[in-house]
Amino acid sequence: MIDKIKEELKSLTDPNAIAIASVGMTSRDSAYFAVLPRRKALGFESINFLVSSKPAAEECLKLLDGKVKYILIDVEAKKNVDLESIARSTIKSSIIKSYKPNDATVEAADLFMLNYFNGSLKDKKILIYGAGNIGGKLALRLAERGANLYIFSRNINKVSLLVNALNTILPKYSYNKIKQINNFDEVNNFFDGIISFVSSEKVINQSLIHCLKENALVLDGGINNFTHEFHKNGKHKLLNCFRLDVRLGFLYTLMPLMDYSELFFRNIQGKSFIEEIKIVSGGVIGDEGDIIVDNINSPKQIIGIANGLGGTKEAGNYNQNDFKNIDKIQKYISNR
Repeated sequence: MIDKIKEELKSLTDPNAIAIASVGMTSRDSAYFAVLPRRKALGFESINFLVSSKPAAEECLKLLDGKVKYILIDVEAKKNVDLESIARSTIKSSIIKSYKPNDATVEAADLFMLNYFNGSLKDKKILIYGAGNIGGKLALRLAERGANLYIFSRNINKVSLLVNALNTILPKYSYNKIKQINNFDEVNNFFDGIISFVSSEKVINQSLIHCLKENALVLDGGINNFTHEFHKNGKHKLLNCFRLDVRLGFLYTLMPLMDYSELFFRNIQGKSFIEEIKIVSGGVIGDEGDIIVDNINSPKQIIGIANGLGGTKEAGNYNQNDFKNIDKIQKYISNR
């Protein structure tokens, strides 16, 4: 572990980039420690690691502490190991930030699907193999985009509960409801794509090939979910096979670290006064009559007048004081 981490730290060579290390866990029975692909975007460089136990986590974090500005800690409870508590008791110098790699994976899969299907999934018949955290979240996302979603898992009862829950959450007028599929025997040349998110290797075999259309998409999100026989015998259908590259979701991971996020809470959100008139911005619920603006420190736009409930007053309900106050704030903005 020591040599591998030192090697990854040496890869952080851009003097203008902010150095990050992410430390995550997996639900799989994996090795003590693993190095993941490096990532770089928007002025950040990231080295990435997987640990599988408390001792591995402590050792890894001690080696990284103080060597990078941020250490991203996986807060998703994939194993009975409290990685966040371990980090907070181990890390002394680097800044700890929590992150959710499963959500970044969903973002990556969503972006991949949008690109693959040229920006629209409406009526595309998609099979998600796996009823876990990522499969369920992605099913909801793609169904909201209009895809015709089917979910399969060997745990039939779990799929049934998941499908019912997701359909309850879906917007009322969603074009297609999510469906459960238990038997593939009578489904031939039906699916435009299959996406797998299961924690076991080589579980999807050639028996599912007949369900896929020619040139259908095969997206392995769980890594090694498909058997050699599937890939070999699927060639006659010209299946387009990919492994999901989660680097697509890296920008989602960076959001809490970016200047915009910090500046939003420091410069945009808040309460203040202009000529004794109270202004609010950035989602702050103002009292009735407060003026809502776009930026608390440097307002350039009036959003409306607060109704005291989190919304804005209808213009027809403005009183004389409302008109007077909004006029003063508008003049203040114009004269800046």
